[in-house]
Parts: sequence; C-alpha cells; structure tokens
Amino acid sequence: MMKKKLILTAFIVSIATNYIFSQDAKQLIKLPQLTVEQKWETAEGNLVYFVISGISYAKSKGETPEDFGAWTGKVGCPYWQSMDSMSPAKFVQEISANKQQFKDFQMEILEAKKSFVKGRMKGYGNNLVTMYNLGGVTEDDYTRFFNKKWETIANCVGFHYKQEKNGEWVYFTVSEKK
Repeated sequence: MMKKKLILTAFIVSIATNYIFSQDAKQLIKLPQLTVEQKWETAEGNLVYFVISGISYAKSKGETPEDFGAWTGKVGCPYWQSMDSMSPAKFVQEISANKQQFKDFQMEILEAKKSFVKGRMKGYGNNLVTMYNLGGVTEDDYTRFFNKKWETIANCVGFHYKQEKNGEWVYFTVSEKK
C-alpha cells in the first residue's frame, strides 16, 4: 500500500511538474521594434561604450588612452592604405563620413589647400562619455584617444594630423609630410 502511494505521488508530481514547465515554455516574449531614431541612438551609445571599454581596459593595464588610440589606428591602417587617391582633403572627408554616425556631429572646414586642411569638429559622442560615467573614462580621455587614433592613421598614409580642443570644438590640421 505504501509503495502504491509513493508511486502515485511520484506520478502526480511528475504530471504537475510537466504541466507547470509546459505552461512556462508557452510564454510569449514581445521583442522591441525600434524606430530609425532609436536604432541610431542605440548605435551611437554602443560605439561610445566600446571606445570607453577599450580606454578603461588600457588604463587598467597601466596604459593610456593614447596607447589604445595608437593600437586602433594601427589596426585600421590597412583599410586606409587601400583607398585610392588619398589626399588631406579625402582624409578629412573620410573622418567626416566616419563621424556622421553621430546625429549631433558637425565638421567645418576652416582652410583648405592641396597640401593641408584645417577644420574643426564636435558632437562625436563626447557628451555620452560624461553622461555614462563608466570605467573611470573622462571626456578628455576620449578626445586624446581619437587624437592618437587619427594621428596614427594619418601617419600610415603619409600625412601629419594634429588637433587641439578649444571649448566644445576640436580644431585639427591634416597636412602632407614634407
């Protein structure tokens, strides 16, 4: 009699467990459908997050934002070297195209000659660095990272790149090496 009760109890528990888990498995999960604007904001945030993560990782290893910028620039050099007819103007156009993924990005050309381009830019995620406040990374770290990244890439295609931050604008010059 005890054995029958034990078998019956085990059978009822088994059926109840199967019923409970089968009910849980039927739950519907509605996935988000982002608007183009939401997708853009998400992409901006993800990009800034990965740059912040890289800078934070470099700092945790005793390195600097410039070290990470030089490394990422070296990784990108083959791509930039594969472009036809690279000039200071084209280099700046490519930076602009790269940064236009940020909806608030602005670039202005202040002076251009065949051998150099001077301009200024802002709005490429700097404000998100401060807003996120992650990994001990500052807006200054972020700016220094990009300075070294562009300097490294410019060097690998035969140019000089220098920049200076003044207020919310980053002033830059891309010039041919002499």
